[in-house]
Amino acid sequence: MKKNSFKIISWILYIISMVLLTVICVPLVKSFNNPDEFKNFIDGFGHFGFIIMMFIQISQVIVAFIPGELVEFVAGTIYGWFGGLIFCLVGIAIGQCIIFIMVRFLGSNLVEKVAGSKFMTKFRFLREEKRLKTVLFILYFIPGTPKDLLTYLVPLTKIGLKDFIIISAIARIPSIVSSTFGGDAFSERNYLSLAIVYIIISIISIGGALLYRYFDNKHSEKSSKNTIFPDKKE
Repeated sequence: MKKNSFKIISWILYIISMVLLTVICVPLVKSFNNPDEFKNFIDGFGHFGFIIMMFIQISQVIVAFIPGELVEFVAGTIYGWFGGLIFCLVGIAIGQCIIFIMVRFLGSNLVEKVAGSKFMTKFRFLREEKRLKTVLFILYFIPGTPKDLLTYLVPLTKIGLKDFIIISAIARIPSIVSSTFGGDAFSERNYLSLAIVYIIISIISIGGALLYRYFDNKHSEKSSKNTIFPDKKE
């Protein structure tokens, strides 16, 4: 009885948190349209500016629909490409830890509400994948994959939190570097480097999208249309 009451309270707190994060972060993310102004805004808070940016990065992972590349680009304008990389990796890891713990506690119902049953069915193969770590690395490495939504699915698999954080962090590095480098080049008004970066990103993204489509089609054939991840507690 106490356990059920605690779960209900946890659900209420989760819903309230998601609403608050959305209300707070969406206006902030919209202000990213002018990176120079946003950088001045963050700099105006001094050392507290770092906390605000970290809050945005963590929230981006949890809320999931906020575009991560945009946050990474702005991080690059503020902290440079390497500082932005470290900043983003830390923020993403914290966000993933929070999601991992929430899903392990609340179960697949949380994932279904966030990602939807169709999404869960599409990636059902992760639950029984023998080479799970390799597959996860590929999914987080390929540009264009729904990485933040996948983060909600991972706790339903057999992988541990430590392995997941390490694998996803390493796989994300090229994508994050491309975004933070672009932000750094923009802040330095190095438009030639910025153009080159985005040409490379576009080529990689197209290739990644085609590879993801192939990967998706290959595994979708193995997934049952009416079956999703069962609750780990059942």
